Amino acid sequence: MVTWYSLSIIIVLFFIDPSIEQGTLNFLDNYRSSCKHHQQGNVNLIISAPHGGTLLPDDLPNRTIGGCLRKTGTNAGICTWWFNDTCTDGERCNATTVRDTLSDEFAENVANELNIQYQLKPFIVIGKWNRIKIDFNREINEATLNHPEAIAAHHSYHSNIQQAINKINQNFGKGLLLDIHGHSAGNYTMVGYLLTSNQLNVNNLNTLSVTTSIESLCSSNREECIRGHSSFGTALELNNLGIAYPSLANPKPGTLRFFSGGYITSNYKSTINTIQTELPYDIRAGNNRRTYARNYAKAIIHYMKLNNLLLSN
Repeated sequence: MVTWYSLSIIIVLFFIDPSIEQGTLNFLDNYRSSCKHHQQGNVNLIISAPHGGTLLPDDLPNRTIGGCLRKTGTNAGICTWWFNDTCTDGERCNATTVRDTLSDEFAENVANELNIQYQLKPFIVIGKWNRIKIDFNREINEATLNHPEAIAAHHSYHSNIQQAINKINQNFGKGLLLDIHGHSAGNYTMVGYLLTSNQLNVNNLNTLSVTTSIESLCSSNREECIRGHSSFGTALELNNLGIAYPSLANPKPGTLRFFSGGYITSNYKSTINTIQTELPYDIRAGNNRRTYARNYAKAIIHYMKLNNLLLSN
């Protein structure tokens, strides 16, 4: 028999732990809370979000100083990256420090929706330090300006990705890494497979002598896997996430600004399928961002099933 006392306990527990209802995944912090991760995945999917962090450790220099484009010596014409470089023998080269607003929250929302709707728990790695201090989506020198604390944080982020890849390859033999970003170039999503806008603007992608980030899925028909019925851009559009380039309906970005994929997409493509998505503000940070996260989760399932990629335990 349900008594008022037992009912009140249930109500109190609900308010204390809303994650019971929401299906929120648990995270662990890594090196000085530079990133957080969920490594207890039960599906062959990794979600990475490197650029949404807000924490500003005060013992790290800002990367706004940039690098130094050397004019002489063995490094002439090359940008070198040192936090304590006076750059008296060269000129400054810029480091990108803009933050992808709420891309970290969006990644968590997507993961939670996968858990709620499909009982699937992806592996997740999310950056917590602001990009002005470290860039988890750059090679280590540019990412850290060779500051020892930033180097340790960079190792932490990428060791978690590598551990997740190892587990997926061991348990499933194949998988997908989605790297989530944000942009302000327009109200469309860029799907990055390491193909530039010029390459995507050609009439037949099968004529290109390049390696994509999902080469194991493309087989002999790059047209289909990049901008056909089975492409991720098409899955996004079919699940009410607006315009995506490239896709079946929008195969070529034309003159629009386009990001083809960064360090994470390139660095791990040989061991797992990798895709970078650059999302517009409204999808990742607008008033309906939770609905969009739910739709993004549906698009992931749609895409992975269509490509015979979805595996879980």
